[in-house]
Amino acid sequence: MKKIILLMTGLSFTAVYSQVGINTPNPQGIFHVDGAKDNPATGIPTPLQQANDLVVTATGNVGIGTNLPDASAILDVNVDGLPSGTKKGFLGPKAALSSQTDQVTIPSPATGLLVYNLGTGGLTYNGYVFWNGTEWRTFNNGSLAPGTLGSITCNSITLSPSTYTSGVPYTGTMNVPYTGGNGGVYTSQVIGPVNGLTATLSAGNFNSGSGVLSYTVSGTPTVSSPTPTTFPLTIGGKSCSATVGAGDGISPGDLVFYHSSIPRKTASFLLSQYLTDLPVLNNTFRIDAFITSSGAFDGTGASTNMDPRLYNITSSNAKVWVSEVSTHTGDSHGANLVIFPNNYAQFDDGVYLTQGRNETVTFDVTTVDNKWYRVYYVLRIDNKSFTGSNGNVTTDSNTADNTLEVFISIQRLY
Repeated sequence: MKKIILLMTGLSFTAVYSQVGINTPNPQGIFHVDGAKDNPATGIPTPLQQANDLVVTATGNVGIGTNLPDASAILDVNVDGLPSGTKKGFLGPKAALSSQTDQVTIPSPATGLLVYNLGTGGLTYNGYVFWNGTEWRTFNNGSLAPGTLGSITCNSITLSPSTYTSGVPYTGTMNVPYTGGNGGVYTSQVIGPVNGLTATLSAGNFNSGSGVLSYTVSGTPTVSSPTPTTFPLTIGGKSCSATVGAGDGISPGDLVFYHSSIPRKTASFLLSQYLTDLPVLNNTFRIDAFITSSGAFDGTGASTNMDPRLYNITSSNAKVWVSEVSTHTGDSHGANLVIFPNNYAQFDDGVYLTQGRNETVTFDVTTVDNKWYRVYYVLRIDNKSFTGSNGNVTTDSNTADNTLEVFISIQRLY
């Protein structure tokens, strides 16, 4: 009997109006435990005093760290009363699930059951998961099934910033579009180093359908743009050679325009001798042309004196396929061409480019990364409006002011 009296005294057990207080004579609910025994005898405890309390209200709401649990919460865990440096979190149950459909480790899991998966029992995902009735899923309702893809859109991979410099530390993002994702998980990846750069991808979930994977690319490159860097990607059952670093490219559907002019010349020349900003295709091929002296800028004869060219501006061999759509002769020299560094491929056997007759050139180009471009190429002689009374072109006796007008546009088709 003496032991029972001592125990009841030590607990400061109090019953007032059907309320039960442990360690407090001033219960704030049907059942109230004051863990630190620091609440006042009357009145409402301060937030700091409530921080060590547990309260059950008359409606069955439970508050931990608060005497007034929110009416909408069956359990309200509150650490607002704890000062910074002493706050605490919620620690849920842990388990090592064997698969996304495991019902053995936790038998007959209830729909909505929450558990922290350790990632050591077969289901490698590490983090909180819930049972949705048929499988364990991540907090954002992502599937934990192995991720698969329909395809990687390799020809639309981008790098930002798009260029790098040898010996200068670099950090950027490589975005890899994909289609046909099943919503499943993929593991983290580290690819490289390639040219001193490493591509890193954190673990996550594919979208259901299309999406983008964002790799962090970092390191100190051993080459400078436009020399490209190619990362071999394998993910979701698909592979791709991700080539980046040559600079900004053209996105599918984009159309890029260029216009400039050159004063009259009397000898053969290459356009890039006078135009340093000619368009560059796929950060690899400069759109250029060689103009011969035959019929140069004056005269009205039917001379073919313009040869369209693609120059490889990189330090590596570059492969290209060219299909001519409309030129002077329709000649095609474009199957499986390998163009050496600082060399060119020439298309057509000559295009009319005189004061009296100009022709256009249109050709399609596909590159090793499966990008498809259409190049529209128009060069014309402008004789500065010397015309006859009926609008016909007449011979310009003063050809010194003639100009060669250069128009080029590039459209990305795929």
